[in-house]
Amino acid sequence: MSKLNNLFLLVTSLVLTGCTINFNSKSANSEPETSSIGPSISGPETSYNEPSIEESITPSVSINDSTLEEMDNYYRADNVKYTMRDINEQIGWNTLNSTGEQKMLVVPVQLSDGPTWTADMLSDLKSAFFGTSDETNWESVSSFYYKSSYGQLHITGEVTSVLKSTYTIRQLDSKGDNSSDIIVEQFENSSLINLNKRQEYDQDKDGYIDATIFIYSNAYNTNGFWAWCFYTDYKASVNSPHVNNYMWASYAFMQDGYKGENAPKGIDAHTYIHESGHLLGLDDYYCYDERNAWDAAGELEMQSYNVGDQNIYSKLALGWIKPYVVTGDAKITLHTSSLYNEAILIKNNWNGSIYDEYILMEYYTPTGLNEQDANYYYDTRDKMYSVSGLRIYHIDARLVKLRQGFNDFVMIGYTEDFDPNYVCYVGASNSLEYAYTSDSYIRYVHLLDSGNNNTLIKGVAGRASVDSAATLWTKGQTFSATSAFFKNGSNFNDDTKVGYSVTVGDIVGDAITVTISAI
Repeated sequence: MSKLNNLFLLVTSLVLTGCTINFNSKSANSEPETSSIGPSISGPETSYNEPSIEESITPSVSINDSTLEEMDNYYRADNVKYTMRDINEQIGWNTLNSTGEQKMLVVPVQLSDGPTWTADMLSDLKSAFFGTSDETNWESVSSFYYKSSYGQLHITGEVTSVLKSTYTIRQLDSKGDNSSDIIVEQFENSSLINLNKRQEYDQDKDGYIDATIFIYSNAYNTNGFWAWCFYTDYKASVNSPHVNNYMWASYAFMQDGYKGENAPKGIDAHTYIHESGHLLGLDDYYCYDERNAWDAAGELEMQSYNVGDQNIYSKLALGWIKPYVVTGDAKITLHTSSLYNEAILIKNNWNGSIYDEYILMEYYTPTGLNEQDANYYYDTRDKMYSVSGLRIYHIDARLVKLRQGFNDFVMIGYTEDFDPNYVCYVGASNSLEYAYTSDSYIRYVHLLDSGNNNTLIKGVAGRASVDSAATLWTKGQTFSATSAFFKNGSNFNDDTKVGYSVTVGDIVGDAITVTISAI
């Protein structure tokens, strides 16, 4: 898998996670060929009732309304600069806004020889995306993101009439990654939705439907049939908005579900939830590298292996978190990130944006969106951590300036902020294959395990065995920057000093005491 043409990071599908992001501009204009065909499937029956926000969830939220709350050697940063949408807009990927009421348009797709969509299947699809928790075996896309965002993102939408394609399964499968492009083009040329509906789903009035979901009725696991998110190169039109930010996935993902005789049964939306993270602009955090694979972020969070809640960096990057920023010796009571929008950020002279290098910490508990995945095995994944503790991440989200090379963009240096004279993007990745930095040790989202030995070290070449006792930081344990985690010993990758140690104190229910000492 490689970067293509004049844009970004083609992140290709990984069997363990069922996901792809493509940062490359796409358009559909291919003719059909022939290849192998996949089996047909059908889904479980269910009913659908339109949920209200109150019916879906009632999360506890800790949101400080002041501009900046000063405390003893730390403050609450209420106005963190940027979200993932800001970085992606400059490359033509208009991702879904991550707060407020946002709409998704779900389009069921039927190939000429594909399984026929039934009323029950369409009802399942509605429930998977817009239903209440009780209508699924865990959460719908809507209920998950309302809870994960602490009530700040409410996803609504509808399922359209079926888009019937003239392509056979075999013909479309032969197109590989371009299969979804063809369906997008057929949708654009159809009369499936009228002008008013296109405008209704362009809430930000940027000339694009905010998020379009294409769900095909046939099975997945072949070249053209997997789950991914792409964006198109259609020209924006406020009068007749086009598809830009879209998902391609199978109805059959709803059947993956939990394993075990007593496990929850019913409609499963794990894969759709993960892919919706990409529609919001989030990257994959697992490792694509075939050689020297290093699963730096671990497995156990939504943008890695489709389980549990979004991790604290994803929540910060989507504008849902107001972190406590450390300025000296401090003692902070941190509440569980499954219920409260709290985190601790460590970086002297932090630039105030998500695009910097820093330590980011959350109090993980096997509650909320983590609870069910801590009790049952979803598909082939490990369970979420069954104990509570501090989860510490080293984030390197520094921006780099890029220039066009012969076949790809080339990094010419770091920048503190967006530079209008260059394309700017995060230089690091959790896969060397997609990084713009030349340093083989730098990773984008790095989970620092309490064993001090980077036990989470397998990627595509072999999955890591995640051990709660060797990952989460618990009472009496102290973290400090060492060469076990940092290439520069006690310094960040930018060679500035980390400058603090972190000691975990009492853990009582939804609160943990964290003592931070300047070194």
